[in-house]
This record gives sequence, structure tokens and C-alpha cells, in this order.
Amino acid sequence: MATLTEKLSTDLSIHNLRRMFYLVTPAETSFSTTAEVPNYTDQVVGWFFLLMALEYLILWLKNKEDGFALNDTITSMNAGMLSQIMKFGGRTGALYLYVKIYENYRMVDLPWDSTWTWVLCFLTQDLAYYLGHRAIHEAGVFWSFHQMHHSSEYYNLSTALRQGCIQDLAMMWFDLLQSTIIPPQVFLTHRYLNVLYQFWLHTEVVGNLGPFEYILNTPSHHRVHHGRNPYCIDKNYAGTLIIWDRLFGTFEAERDTEPPVYGLVTNVRSFNQLWCQFFEFKELGYDKGQMKTAEGEELFPTFWDKVKAALYPPGYFPGVKTKWFFTWLCMKDSEEGIPQNNMPASYFVLHVAFIVMTMQSMGAFLDKKSYAVWLELARCSFTYANLYMWSADGANGSRLAHAIWASSLALMSVYGARTSLTARNVKTE
Repeated sequence: MATLTEKLSTDLSIHNLRRMFYLVTPAETSFSTTAEVPNYTDQVVGWFFLLMALEYLILWLKNKEDGFALNDTITSMNAGMLSQIMKFGGRTGALYLYVKIYENYRMVDLPWDSTWTWVLCFLTQDLAYYLGHRAIHEAGVFWSFHQMHHSSEYYNLSTALRQGCIQDLAMMWFDLLQSTIIPPQVFLTHRYLNVLYQFWLHTEVVGNLGPFEYILNTPSHHRVHHGRNPYCIDKNYAGTLIIWDRLFGTFEAERDTEPPVYGLVTNVRSFNQLWCQFFEFKELGYDKGQMKTAEGEELFPTFWDKVKAALYPPGYFPGVKTKWFFTWLCMKDSEEGIPQNNMPASYFVLHVAFIVMTMQSMGAFLDKKSYAVWLELARCSFTYANLYMWSADGANGSRLAHAIWASSLALMSVYGARTSLTARNVKTE
């Protein structure tokens, strides 16, 4: 039996740390059966505690140790332990159904050891997580499965452990959407890694990450998700990639002028673990349907009204508009989830031109066309010129963007010149 020191040295390996940031290769995370897939969560528990201690140390050095509260942290850790105990029912049940559906109804036989299968599952699992996560926020009583995770009024790494103990029972149906295509062992691997990635998102220590903010889910994006400010409600459901929120109209950037305030809209005033886990079932399933106006009239007078109170979005009340998304009703805002378009028409045309030129350039390279390098050179020149003109501070705008495009322009110029010389030499010979 391994000693405590040996176990800690194994658990706190760089190999395990990489898994928490999805920094793994298909080769090292591909397995022939589900039985061979490691329990990645168990393997990184040591890193959970070490990173939590490091976060507290950083906050203490910055005189921000009030970002932790012992009673809240203990409640979060207890919730984490309870959720792991309950995983046997939720995750095991989901995997059992997944395997049965895959064995009997799969549409294709994708190789489990293919890099393309691995990449495809990375995307499908992340999309399934987005849909499931959005559903347990918006689909009425489903919110009761998840609200525990949002009940902390603090935002630190311990909050990541604060999970709804039966949340998997609600999320599993969205995992099953992949079961006719993705092999079970590939799904299980990405299910672990997708959840582990989200641990580091729960911190105020990490600020804006620049260009990564456009593609990845980051602490900044997830802080918005946990906020109870009006602009934060029902936003940023992403797991690993923020592109789903941008695509489906649920993205909201963090505002420096209005930092997120954490917790539930109406916070639960208790540290009783079971009450914190399940009180919302009573709130949405019964109490909401009994609400009355100041004049004593019932807000939900009929049986059907009370059913709607439980199954419609948590923020629904009579007169509030809703709309369908996927298989559930969500709140209908005035903009239909589409950001206001303040972009000048000329700027919009330039955006379209950039996208078309990019696609054409890629196609030319893939077709090995002789003009590909010149098309790419024109695209880089076009982009750099417009970046200069449209930057608020001209050449002093985004230095990183300017550096990237200037470097691309220089490299393509050298490559183009070299290609031309090579072509001339070939003709001469």
C-alpha cells in the first residue's frame, strides 16, 4: 500500500494538473473500454486543496482574505463530498443508459482511438453541457437541482466544489444526446475533463485573459454567470468554450463598472446541508404557486397556473413573456438575446470581407494554388490597414493585435518572395 507521501507526490503531479486545464493529448486520454477510463476527479483532489490554499494565500497578501468565510467554505466542501457520494446514482445510471443506447441504436461506428473522434467528442460534450446547464437554470423546477452551486455569496475555488448532489439526474439526459454517435469510453473521458476544467474558473484572483476570452470560458466569464446583478442573470452557461453562449445569445461580458454580486437572487440563510440542497424544490414546486398580490389575490389561481409556476422559468410570473429554446421555455427579453447592433454599415462590410477573404485564403492553400500566398498577403495587409484605421488610438490601439498582424504580414512577405524566387529558378532550369 502506498504511503501518504507517495500518494501526495502522485496526486500532485504535473500530469494531473494538466488534466484540470484540459491540457491533454488524445493519445494519453483514449481507452478501449469504459473500465479503463480513470476517475480523473479522484486523481486531482490533492490539487483542489493545494490550489485553494494558494488562492487564499494570494488573497491574504492582497488584503482580500474576506473573499473566504470558513462556514461557507466548509459548506461548499461538504456539498462536494455529498455530490460525490450521489454520483453513483446519477453518473452510473447515465453511463448504463448511454452504453445501452450506443450498443443498440448507434448510427455510426467511430474508432475510439481516432484523434478526430476525440476532437468531435470534445465539441459534442461541451455543447451537451451548455444545453444541460442552460436547462437547469431556465427549465422551471430543474433549477432546484442546481441552485446549490449558486448559493454561496463568495466566489472562490471552494465554490467549485459546491455542487447539487442530484444535479446529474437532470444533466444526464443531455449527455445521452451523444449516445448514438460517440463511443462510451470517449464520452466518459470528456465528461470528466469537461467538469474538471471548470474548477479553476471559480476565482477572483485571475483577471481578464485577453484573446482567450473570445473562445474559452474563463474566470471573468464565469464570474458573470455566478452574479445576481440583473445583467448577469441567465448568462454564460459555457463549460469549456464560450462560443456556445456567443452563438445562442446568452453571452455577457464582465463589467468593470458593475462587478458581479454573488449568490441567489434571494439568498438562503442557512448552512444546513440538506436544506441548502433541497429547499428550492419546495420554493418552486409549492410556495411560488401560493403567492399573492398586495391586495390578496392569487398570482397563480388555477391548477394550470400553478403547474406553469413550477415548470416555467424560475423568474416567470403572469404577464412575463417566454419563448422556446431547444425543449424548454426560457425568458423572452426585448432583444431576443441578440446584442444591439451599433456597428456602422461600413464596418460590417469590412467584417464580412475579412471572413470571406479568410475562407478563400484557406481554400487556396488547401488546394495548393500558386496564388494562395499572395491572397494571404493581401488579407494580412487589408486587415492590418483596417486595424490601424479602426483602432480607437490608431497605432497605439491593441498592441497585441498589431504585433500579430504585423508579424503575419512580414512572414507572408518573406514567404511570398521565397516562393517567387523558387518558381523562377524552376522555370530557368
